[in-house]
Amino acid sequence: MNQINESKDFIYRKLKITDDNEFKNLFYSCFHRNVSFEFFKERYFNNKPSFCYGIFKSSRLIANVGLVSLILNNKNKEKILSRHSSMVLKKYRNRGLFSNLSKKVISTISKKIRIIAMWPNKNNLSNFSIEKKYIIKKKYFLYKTSLKTTSLKKLPNYNIDELKKFKKFIQSNNSFFLKNFTYFKKRYLLYKKNEYFINKFEKKQLKSFFILKRNKDKSGLNYVVLDHFGSEKIKSIHLKYLIETQDKLIFLSKNKINKTNIKILDFLYFKIGLIKKFTKKQQQSILLNQDIYLGDTDIFITY
Repeated sequence: MNQINESKDFIYRKLKITDDNEFKNLFYSCFHRNVSFEFFKERYFNNKPSFCYGIFKSSRLIANVGLVSLILNNKNKEKILSRHSSMVLKKYRNRGLFSNLSKKVISTISKKIRIIAMWPNKNNLSNFSIEKKYIIKKKYFLYKTSLKTTSLKKLPNYNIDELKKFKKFIQSNNSFFLKNFTYFKKRYLLYKKNEYFINKFEKKQLKSFFILKRNKDKSGLNYVVLDHFGSEKIKSIHLKYLIETQDKLIFLSKNKINKTNIKILDFLYFKIGLIKKFTKKQQQSILLNQDIYLGDTDIFITY
């Protein structure tokens, strides 16, 4: 690795909303996807204390990390940051820049934040300058069904605008992140809400709800399971029904599945970085039997 020495040519700072074109240019260069001003604004400026921190060479953004503010679903309702939009311009990769950027960000947030959640992308597998012994890692599998049946029309489906109608069912659940009505409203009603809908399932007077996204790719229209609220007791029954009866359903699983009608698309790691020291018992309790959803990631977000 050829380390880059600190230089007057490099400026480390938080991004301003007027840096949107630089952010969009770097994003396209790294991921070959266009990103809208609305996404940039909603994700990093309307959701305080979320922010982006970058490295500029002259006026050009050459590296960036985005941090989204979330709340941990535990007794303390602790604020944490989730890392997104991690990117370095290709010509500056493997030269120590992202490591330098990570250290500056950690220094900025360490007085208020103890935990960072990370979904590594293929261009960035960094632990964010956190020692390996303070990283908790879990592997997940991404699957897609291949069936001749479609069951979504057989169950009640609702426009995402009707979320308020089901507010009483949005309570503390088994999710790793705290997901109350405010969370669901910000996540699914304020940006590209036309892409989402609610699927409802009932059994023995219990009600389960999945939020799905209509997603188009080269194979056509498919459906992505993004989030859940409602009864935890019948959640697995609801999901199993969808998996066994709905064609082109994309879902995340903790377990490896070997079935001819279910194709693995990818696997991904969810990492928890502990900025401050935790006891071994505290470390073991983090992510213990708690759920992670595709809606927690950027994989299927429309930029």
